[in-house]
Amino acid sequence: MAEYSFDGRKLVKKSSGQKLGEVDKDTLRSSNGAVFGQIEKKNLRDSHGKKVAEFDGKDVKDDKGKKIISIKDIQAVIDGAAGIELAGLWFFFVKDRKDHVGVL
Repeated sequence: MAEYSFDGRKLVKKSSGQKLGEVDKDTLRSSNGAVFGQIEKKNLRDSHGKKVAEFDGKDVKDDKGKKIISIKDIQAVIDGAAGIELAGLWFFFVKDRKDHVGVL
């Protein structure tokens, strides 16, 4: 069962109801409004504009093209529609969390 939910705009941790991040057009923001990243076509960029990942519709790859995770595995951790927004929220807000019980 997924530990997080994504409603198309906000990423929420189910157990506590805590809002972790949100999508604002092509910008990924934390719950306090700080910019964490941007979506640019199929690329994910950090707050400084550096390409950190790429999403090809099926897999998330690092900036060198090596596969990090598939969208199916992300959906096992986050309930929500597949897409670059879901991949971006996973990359910036879920991937490195200590309480993350997903894959990797």
